[in-house]
Amino acid sequence: MLIDFLKAFFLIEPERQHQHSKITFQQSALKILIVVTLLVFMFVEINSLLIPAFEGKAFFLTINSGYVAILIGLLVYCRRYTFTVSVLFLIVMMTTGILLITTTTNTNAIKYGLLSLYSLPLIARLFFNFRTTLSISIANIGSFYLVVHMSHSLEQINDDMLPEFTSFYFQLLTFATLNFGLPFAVSRMIYTLESNTTHLESLYRRLNRNNTLYEEIFEHTGTPTMLCNKAGKILKVNGLARQLLSNSESLQNKIENSQVQHWLTPTEERSERYFWHSNTRECSLKTNPNTLIEMHRVSLTNHGHYILHLQDISQIKALKQQLENSQQTNSRLTNFDVLTLLPNVKHFCQQVNNKLAFERAHYSGAMIIIRISQFKLLNKQYGKDNANRLILSFAKILKNKLSDQTFICRLRGVKFACFVPLGQTYLIKRNLSALIQSTLPDQIKMDGNLLNMDYQVGVSYYQTDGNSAEELLDRCEMALEYSSSAERISYYNNQLEDKLVEEHQLGLELSNAIKCNNIVLWLQPQVGRDGYICSFEALARWQKADGSFVSPMAFIYLAEKLGLLPTLAENLLRSLIPILSEWHKEKIYTPVAFNLAGQELMNDVFFAHLMSLSADHPWLGKMLELEITETSSVMTHPIVHKRLKALSQYGFIIAIDDFGTGLASLGQLIDIPAKILKIDRRFISPLPDDQRHLDIVKSTIQLAQSLNMKVIAEGIESKEQADTLIDLGCHIMQGYYFGKPAPMTEWTKDNHAKAKHLRLVR
Repeated sequence: MLIDFLKAFFLIEPERQHQHSKITFQQSALKILIVVTLLVFMFVEINSLLIPAFEGKAFFLTINSGYVAILIGLLVYCRRYTFTVSVLFLIVMMTTGILLITTTTNTNAIKYGLLSLYSLPLIARLFFNFRTTLSISIANIGSFYLVVHMSHSLEQINDDMLPEFTSFYFQLLTFATLNFGLPFAVSRMIYTLESNTTHLESLYRRLNRNNTLYEEIFEHTGTPTMLCNKAGKILKVNGLARQLLSNSESLQNKIENSQVQHWLTPTEERSERYFWHSNTRECSLKTNPNTLIEMHRVSLTNHGHYILHLQDISQIKALKQQLENSQQTNSRLTNFDVLTLLPNVKHFCQQVNNKLAFERAHYSGAMIIIRISQFKLLNKQYGKDNANRLILSFAKILKNKLSDQTFICRLRGVKFACFVPLGQTYLIKRNLSALIQSTLPDQIKMDGNLLNMDYQVGVSYYQTDGNSAEELLDRCEMALEYSSSAERISYYNNQLEDKLVEEHQLGLELSNAIKCNNIVLWLQPQVGRDGYICSFEALARWQKADGSFVSPMAFIYLAEKLGLLPTLAENLLRSLIPILSEWHKEKIYTPVAFNLAGQELMNDVFFAHLMSLSADHPWLGKMLELEITETSSVMTHPIVHKRLKALSQYGFIIAIDDFGTGLASLGQLIDIPAKILKIDRRFISPLPDDQRHLDIVKSTIQLAQSLNMKVIAEGIESKEQADTLIDLGCHIMQGYYFGKPAPMTEWTKDNHAKAKHLRLVR
């Protein structure tokens, strides 16, 4: 009990020693020094009381009692105010030494005083830094000088009184050893211990961090993992391994320090005592024999332990068994499309070539490739699953409508191929086209809704265009490239290959021309009923290096096909904006109509660019009209409708171009926020003699007026046509009669003089 009390009092219990706390060490050392000093003073006090009376005894006891009281006070407060008590203790020791040296001639008292002073640096080093110790050591030189001087005086009085004390060399040795030697040596030891302690703490922190990291890596390997020794004792498991080995929490807590064989059993008939020594081994759980585990061993060379990675392969085994059972079925399905169960290309070509090899020389047939045109839009609008259902429905319709002699396959995506034996009647293209159109469904029902279907078809004839299925398919692909919205069915001919080469070359030139901004805008005037120019239409023109012009119909179609329309439109728009800005500053309020084929509006980058232009130029909506080509296949897409409404809200005027020739319907006049309706030239050119066309134009104008829309008629080439349209109520007219398209420089030269004048052209 006494020993435990002393350990606790002096802070030297094992748990405190392991804390490696500097303040704990200082408190412990301070208590020891104070207690030892207190015991000395108390012994002196008791001894003084017991010995006979001597001169100054009362004064001595008073001073000694004062020191005892001070030391008791320091002992009481040393733990709470360690630094202050340390300073006060040094002051007590220093005062004691000075008093003993200066106020007495007693040899033992002077020795004790010197020891007190010479011990100050060593005591100070326990609580303060080296500079404080050095300062006290230097200050003690004064004490040394004082003692030496006193000793020399005493020697002159009586050489026999203090022979051993007055020896100068003895005093010097004592002073140097106690005042400098021991404090500096202890300082060196403390510095070394502190450095080692700092280094050990750094190593401990690194070790702790690494241990935490390894623990986290082990816990989050992503696979159930165990650590065991060579004898199979499980040293550690992560959470996934606990859950895999047992669903019971009570059993999970017993996994560590148990044996591997208590949880896993090899599935092979041959038994091995140390089966976990194998690199890979298939086992089953003892808690659930139906669960199969694949165990992978990794050796740790530094420790001789094993890392065991466990993988649940029960489902894989079951799937493997199913695959083995259906191997024959799967080999048959390799020749068929997974979705439609139609033959794939390889099997289809084999079937067709086998058929052609056994038929007579006069056998005739046609290879047909059918592509569902708007499938990408349908896929985006209705989702992939519904799009697959659409493909499946179309495949069923084909099989039901075509004869048993016809070979059908799904090429890829939305392309289907058919080889149809033909009689003499259908060798005529017109008859074959009628047969194809009657076979292809106009609408397909899905979830109670009827979806309009649109196709592109390429056709090649056996013997005429090729003698094998592969050749005929290649010819069909070429023909398919030339199908259009007007001519959905395209037949292969020998000139198609030359056209494809020419088109490819023209495509390369077009891409370079767009990149170099060689395609420019021309302006064609649009006039009102009074004959004055009220607006322009911006038309793209491409003049090649040799001076020849490429037809706009040709390069616009090619740009749309190659996906270059958004880039082309953006380049042309960039060239037009500075002109419109200048006109706006000059108060030339003549808007320019800019054509969009629809593909541009589906492009997020172009649409964002158009909206940013509107934000940068708030007046742009009044100066720029957007003409949407009605023949574009994306006119019916909801995204186009949504973006046109957004543009209309930002102030842009929307016009429907080529009305009556494309895909727009009366319903789309409501969906699209158009303010202008342009009547195509094919309805204007027969005027005024053709009564049927006259009635159509009149009805269109009346329809536009009822919807508060302006009407623009294009393709006017005579005064009679102009007068007729004015009489019918047409608002704006455009055509060669009023002016041909001209480069923008014609309207911008001489400080935009021609645009400012706005000539009267009638």
